[in-house]
Amino acid sequence: MITVAITDDHFMVVEGLKTMLNQVDTIKIIDAYHTVNDTVEGLKNNSPDILLLDINLPDGNGIDLCKILKQTYKDLKIIALSNFEDIAFIKQIIKNGANGYLLKNTNKSELVLAIHTVQNDELFLPETLQRQLLNDSLGKPTNSSFFVPNLTRREKEVLSLIVKEYTSEDIANKLFVTVKTVEAHRSNLIQKLSVKNVAGLVRVALEKGLV
Repeated sequence: MITVAITDDHFMVVEGLKTMLNQVDTIKIIDAYHTVNDTVEGLKNNSPDILLLDINLPDGNGIDLCKILKQTYKDLKIIALSNFEDIAFIKQIIKNGANGYLLKNTNKSELVLAIHTVQNDELFLPETLQRQLLNDSLGKPTNSSFFVPNLTRREKEVLSLIVKEYTSEDIANKLFVTVKTVEAHRSNLIQKLSVKNVAGLVRVALEKGLV
């Protein structure tokens, strides 16, 4: 029996995964978490064979959490969950120790295949993402390629701190500027990188290697 835990802050995603996996005789779901902190605390008491880990969480990101968990739990297998087909995300979380990467629109057969694949110490990536990684390694454009405008030195500093989850107040104190100035830089970054919010800034920063 393969034991599985899920970390995702969206109730419907967790319930959807449970519905698919509860029907599989070889797999048992033992826990579900909704934040980085929930996951860290929960795994202290009950460690599964495999953790399905969302990349974007309300109190942090799964990419960093993956690295921490793999250092703490050497035998834990981690499959990243994401809505994004971003090559940078895939590369970074695999570098941090993930054993697989799944898109949240996955179907039951692919999900079960991924779990059994990583349990057998093999890396799992959907075929579409395998092709994107191959194209990327060959220097061919992928669907995540887009123009990134030049950023000022200060904008790069602010972006780097945003990715590290600093608040506007923290950034202002660190850079010796006002909170209003930080908010102005944040607004400029959102416009320049054509995103809607801080989560978008983090995604683009990782995808394009801006930090």
